[in-house]
Amino acid sequence: MTYSFAGLAGEFPDAVPEIFELTSTDEAFEQMARAFEDITQMLAEAETSIDAPDLRDREKLEARRAELRAALCAALCEATGQDRWCEEAAGLRGDKNPRRSAA
Repeated sequence: MTYSFAGLAGEFPDAVPEIFELTSTDEAFEQMARAFEDITQMLAEAETSIDAPDLRDREKLEARRAELRAALCAALCEATGQDRWCEEAAGLRGDKNPRRSAA
């Protein structure tokens, strides 16, 4: 299946070039991006489903999505050195001291 990562680009609109670069050069990032896209899609489908989704399943998906978002932010932090991604990754992980770029 070919991924467009449009949802990921929508989630991180200021990092679209970096996202497409990383998804084509970093296998771990690509796997995280695919998982993030898949979970986002599952949550969207559960939201619009006629059948009520199991709350525990939804909570697990939301927790996994948050973990992936933190990991993706950390990867963007490393790739770009931008404090924005470093701070967001740290905040999502609960770190008190985010890594800051040298620039």
